[in-house]
Amino acid sequence: MTSSGKYSAGKKKKRNRSACARKPNSDMKTFARYLLLMGLLAVWAACSTTRTVPEGDRLYTGHEIKWTEKKKPKDYSDLKSAMDSRVRPTPNRKFLGMPFKLWLYNLGKEPKGKGLNYLLRKKWGEPPVLLSQLNADRNDDILNSYLEDNGYFQSEVTHEIKNKGKKKASVEFTATPNHRYTIHRVRFDTDTGVLAREIMKNTRRTLLKPGDNFSLDRIKAERERIHDHLKEEGFYYFTPDYMLVQIDSTLKGQVDLYVRLKPNTPATAIRQYWMKEVELYTNYDLTKDSVQRNTPGVKYQNFTIIDPDSLYKPIVFDRSVFLQRDSLYRISSHNITLQRLVNLGTFKFVRGNFRPVRDSALLFARFFLTPYPKRSLQFEVSGTSKSNGFVGSQVKISARNRNFQRKANLLEINLGGGFETQVGGKTTQLSTNAYSANAEVAITMPRFYTPIIKFNPRTPYVPKTRFSLGYELLNRPNLYNLNAFTGLYGYLWKQTRYIDHQLFPVAITYVLPGNESEEFLKQKKQDPALAQSISKQFILGSNYTLTFNNQSPAKYHSFFGLFNIDLAGNLAGLVVPKSGDGVKRIFNNEISQYIRVNVDGRHYWRLGDNLRWVNRLFAGYGFAYGKNPDTLPPPTLPFVKQFFTGGSNSIRAFRARALGPGSYRDTLPDGNLLLANAAGDIKLEFNTELRYKPNNLLELAAFVDAGNIWLGKAPDTAQAKVFAFNRFVKEIAVGAGLGLRIDASILLVRFDIAFPLRKPWLPQGERWVINQIAFGDGKWRKENLILNIAIGYPF
Repeated sequence: MTSSGKYSAGKKKKRNRSACARKPNSDMKTFARYLLLMGLLAVWAACSTTRTVPEGDRLYTGHEIKWTEKKKPKDYSDLKSAMDSRVRPTPNRKFLGMPFKLWLYNLGKEPKGKGLNYLLRKKWGEPPVLLSQLNADRNDDILNSYLEDNGYFQSEVTHEIKNKGKKKASVEFTATPNHRYTIHRVRFDTDTGVLAREIMKNTRRTLLKPGDNFSLDRIKAERERIHDHLKEEGFYYFTPDYMLVQIDSTLKGQVDLYVRLKPNTPATAIRQYWMKEVELYTNYDLTKDSVQRNTPGVKYQNFTIIDPDSLYKPIVFDRSVFLQRDSLYRISSHNITLQRLVNLGTFKFVRGNFRPVRDSALLFARFFLTPYPKRSLQFEVSGTSKSNGFVGSQVKISARNRNFQRKANLLEINLGGGFETQVGGKTTQLSTNAYSANAEVAITMPRFYTPIIKFNPRTPYVPKTRFSLGYELLNRPNLYNLNAFTGLYGYLWKQTRYIDHQLFPVAITYVLPGNESEEFLKQKKQDPALAQSISKQFILGSNYTLTFNNQSPAKYHSFFGLFNIDLAGNLAGLVVPKSGDGVKRIFNNEISQYIRVNVDGRHYWRLGDNLRWVNRLFAGYGFAYGKNPDTLPPPTLPFVKQFFTGGSNSIRAFRARALGPGSYRDTLPDGNLLLANAAGDIKLEFNTELRYKPNNLLELAAFVDAGNIWLGKAPDTAQAKVFAFNRFVKEIAVGAGLGLRIDASILLVRFDIAFPLRKPWLPQGERWVINQIAFGDGKWRKENLILNIAIGYPF
């Protein structure tokens, strides 16, 4: 009986293993059925693209351009691309070779109201582009004209309609370019006046070079170049239309170009102007002519300020007006003055007006400034990805004074709070959601205050000095509270439209933990590094941030890049002596000494009007120093400066601060996570996300996140936490998921559901868990599916 019982139990286990072995095969069959179904749907959709094409017409599928010359020019790809862009109409748009918008249009019927048919036909779909809309002869002329503009003076373009089946057609254009003309000689024919001398003085910068291909666009650009140069030398009324470029094409295959001033150019256009007076009106009302012409002004430096209400101190305009009395008019000074006045941040509108003094070469300039309301209350909602332990999604109320102390200083009083919510995932904690509250008082001054030099770069952007005091509370329920008091003094400036700099030579942070739970205190006793990182700390340092951002909805490729370096305790470490236990302290608080660097790069690719592909790469490294490792525990980064991963703005398939370091996982005997408090000195993370917006309210997303954190050093017993080049790739965590975003204009609410694909704490060979995915299994869903709820995009 006993033997039989054992035999039966073994037999039963064998059947279970067999069932498990057959499961992947069953999943493959299901996957194959889905593929077959998708294929049939694709065939059906392909057949339905002509369903709404009228009888007697055809669906226009596009064009092809053939080049008859065997030897193509070096810039053929540019020529071909430009010619392609000029053909009209454009066929129905496609994604991955399939006209999804046309399919959606064909699924609907003529709408009678605002229902599904309206969405399919008017919002989501796109009507078929018909052959009857093609004017092939007109396109021949356009393409031929473009070739002539690029030196093919004897070109010819013809076309042929190509029918495809019963209901489709395309057009084939044949371009016969013949010989391309080049520039033989460029001659500037001008008189001996001041304007002529200025033109001749700058001919070395001409865009028209002998030997180059003839190009009408290059000729237009040369006229603009001459115009820009003359405007910089005082010729206020000159325009490119006064320049004439005549072409002599009698040479075989070459042209001579003659750059001349047009006859009957007005005298004002060839006159060099100087500034007679510059006036600023500080409280101009656009709705009426509010200029008080009889109001006496204040002479300040080389301009006059008309400020009857004494709204601004003259120092506001000290480094903003680059046009000066008795100076030569320069377009760069004109533009920088306008942009500086706008970028002060206190004026809503700035308008410049120039008029000549009668019978002279003098200009009278007036700038009319319309202020913003002095005080405002602003409500902001944002979602940001932070590299430290603080929450990313923020709600902030900001009270602002745009003209504090009458110096155009911006005074901000900010009150805010944030949250990070994840539902699901295997944990024994009651909650690992994080909440934050913060307060800040900041003053931003539109000028540099430096103790050594007066710095005022000649750029359109206003350099700024910023001083702030702040407090932030991070509440980790069932673990601890972390209080951070901060003080910053530094400088902000823009190098170009896309490049920003922030330098804070003084950055003070005082960290005070509190309300620590018993579980957390036990963990601190067992982990000296954790105890050291979350303790009372005084951080006296500096930081610098360089940001590049050229994001634009109209661009196909946009980029964001950030570099940050944070140094602490360097100077203080040199002057503060060690106490009796070998630790350096200020006000009885331990000084933190570290170097921390991180980079964040993102690429935004617009694949279509409603489709974007976003990729992000983040890397960070921190190194703490200053203690004698022979007598003290090794130094660690302060917790507020450490890196973490997981959560709604990071690797979304894992709970916040529950991943890493490395392949280490702090678990109970039953495999549940003990505390979600993992942090590290090194971080690598990659995210890719496809975003599709079918309408203005909703957005769908599919994403994959990968990465981990590591310690830079650890005791020999914790080597699984330490970064090593020969194994870090094996310790990368991977997650994937789908997202729904609701864009309510003033804020974007995000719901991302994610699940792990790779768990780095499992034994090697078992870390990929794709074959374990079972959406129909309640236990699997409970342990692996995580719903992230946040505000704003993750990156």
